[in-house]
Amino acid sequence: MPTRLLAIGDIHLGRTTNRLPDGVDPARVGPETALRQAVRTARRLQVSAVLLAGDVADQEHDLYHAHGILTEILGELGTAGIPVLAVAGNHDHETLPRLARALPALQILGRNGTWETATVTGEGGPVDVLGWSFPGPHHAASPAADLPRRAGSAPTVGLLHADLDATGSRYAPVSRHELAAAGTVRWLLGHIHQPSLSPADERPGYLGSLVGLHPGETGPRGPWLVEVDGATITLRHLVQAPLRWQTLDVPVDAIAEPDEELAAHVAEALRDLAAREAADLAEAEVVGVRVRLVGRTAGYAALARAASGLGQARFPVVCDEQTLFVDAIANDSEPLHDLDQLARGDDLPGLLARELVAVRDGRAADLVTDLRATLGRVDLQQAFVALGSPIEDHDDDGIRARTLRAGYRLLDDLLASREVPRGPA
Repeated sequence: MPTRLLAIGDIHLGRTTNRLPDGVDPARVGPETALRQAVRTARRLQVSAVLLAGDVADQEHDLYHAHGILTEILGELGTAGIPVLAVAGNHDHETLPRLARALPALQILGRNGTWETATVTGEGGPVDVLGWSFPGPHHAASPAADLPRRAGSAPTVGLLHADLDATGSRYAPVSRHELAAAGTVRWLLGHIHQPSLSPADERPGYLGSLVGLHPGETGPRGPWLVEVDGATITLRHLVQAPLRWQTLDVPVDAIAEPDEELAAHVAEALRDLAAREAADLAEAEVVGVRVRLVGRTAGYAALARAASGLGQARFPVVCDEQTLFVDAIANDSEPLHDLDQLARGDDLPGLLARELVAVRDGRAADLVTDLRATLGRVDLQQAFVALGSPIEDHDDDGIRARTLRAGYRLLDDLLASREVPRGPA
């Protein structure tokens, strides 16, 4: 039997999401529940240690909340003879060491930005765990500046909270080349919440957040099982987060009356998603879905209005005790206007159509640049942040999509108000 470790990425105890439908308790599907699930998994799999890759607590004021949870789980793991090794991240650079002073079963590696190694012994042989912890809220230098080269014969797992290949970052920027200089080390990283480890290769990668902390953290989440058999280290992602965020494209070509049909159409799409991806979504109690309406429709303005109301309602659908809900709806459909034909006109709809054609075809670089700056300022205004409005992507594709949505709606209103004949589909 190999030596088994359970590695957990960013937990952020104390953080909750307000983007859930009525009747769903955020605590029931948040970081605390996800951590308890991981502890049960560690005991069931009889791992030799649990590894925490930083940002265990979200903020300093979460100290007492995290203390209560960690006291419980450390006791449970201690009873099973499972030690816990951790590194501190930028969020808990102060909180985690304070917790460790109160909870001796929690061992911090690499305090004050100094590399440290601990050895874990299991049936597959010893494993060295090499770790480095944030000494403060920011660290502009590479932690690899004094990274020791692996000297022992035991296989080594590197535990590090850092910004990989991000020159100029304030959060421990480190390059793959620097990490490779340590010799044969399987690097498990914290900080970026999107999992990027691959069981198929040995490149450094992120464990990802234990549970999706906001709608942008889509896809599978959970701890990683690390198995060490002699010199061989293998990884497996255990997808078990109680809350899952997904994206879903929903065609609207067949919808004739959006006000009457859209809700039922989207509900059916959610049921299809639950059935189609049942195995992948099996562990999730709640699934938040960002819906993108696609296709062409004769009722563009009506569809936009119906989509807005549906998104604000959080619209839940229950499938076999699993709740799926609409977190947000983006109307990326197109009206049944021939933009190219309309763009030949010299009236106001023609002028707008020419601008939309340029955006659609990627020929409006200056406009996209200006809009990126403007929308960035608007999205981050406190009024919108306080409302929990989703911050949309500010890359070129995201800006073009937002511009086309607004332009199509305006064009539809212009044509309707002036009774301009519509072009062929």
